[in-house]
Amino acid sequence: MEWSGRLRRPLRDARHLLPRAGRHGLRRVWQAWDKFRWGARVVGFWPAVAGGVRLARLRLGRRERAHVRLRSGASISFDVASQLPPALVMFRTLIDPEFPLLSEIAEPDWLVVDVGAAIGQFSVFAAGLPVAEVHAFEPSGANISSLRRNLADNRLGDRVHVHQVALSDRVGEQAFVTQGNSYLSRLDRPVPGAWSSELVAVRTLTDEVARLGLPRISVLKINVAGYEPEVLSGAAALLARGAASILVLLIGERSIPWYERCGEWGYRFFFYSPDQRVLHELEDLALSTLERPPWPARHVIGIHVDALATLDLAAAGISLRAADDRGAFGGQRASTR
Repeated sequence: MEWSGRLRRPLRDARHLLPRAGRHGLRRVWQAWDKFRWGARVVGFWPAVAGGVRLARLRLGRRERAHVRLRSGASISFDVASQLPPALVMFRTLIDPEFPLLSEIAEPDWLVVDVGAAIGQFSVFAAGLPVAEVHAFEPSGANISSLRRNLADNRLGDRVHVHQVALSDRVGEQAFVTQGNSYLSRLDRPVPGAWSSELVAVRTLTDEVARLGLPRISVLKINVAGYEPEVLSGAAALLARGAASILVLLIGERSIPWYERCGEWGYRFFFYSPDQRVLHELEDLALSTLERPPWPARHVIGIHVDALATLDLAAAGISLRAADDRGAFGGQRASTR
């Protein structure tokens, strides 16, 4: 939709003319529009429109809890007031590009770790793959309750180990402050309009992996509302030895130094285009590059060189391409490294 890009630019340039509340409102409108376009590319325009109507009805209704039946057959239930997942309700599928990638390359001996499991979207997906087991880490008691319910509803309780603990770069206990949108709560900041707080155990991922006796991690997903650098710091010893094969990390400016450090430890970073079935390598980890993926993405994918050497991407029909000399994503240089 080229016209939307032409419309966006003058509005973006005019943001400074608006009051702060107006700028925030405009940003939310564009974020919602981007999410709609993104989902429409995955499921089609009219199913996305129907999903928008379904989401509006749910928000305007008086239901305390609801559930959505995904196209995969899985079911996710949630508290409407605090745990509503808008994209999941609208599109009835997980639209992030890492999901089709992992579906194509999953192995029966994989061990998956989900940090910031929330109500279980990623854990339910991962446990539905041909993998050995999943470990889900989530500090919020309310989220844990929905997570366990979703695992039980999908008959996955025996494949997912749930740990009510916050992962960070320190060990102890700390108040975990929650608010209306439980997905935005985290350890390191007070939350305006907070609903409540609970005292949670705080540990490092390195210590937890040792405590659980996990030999290595096949997929490590971290999405903790901007607290990713602290989680990565607590996993530094593990990552330095390449003990996590594939990383799925929420993109954030504060995390860029950690991406660079992981690069020194043997990780290469990619975006995945599911329509082209191409892994695009990032040779530049600047924020401007991370914000311009070839396919809409909230996460960047890191793969350790040792794991990359053993992944049979060709058998899955996936090609790997490095960034071209201009730093743009393209197919000028193919790589099978």
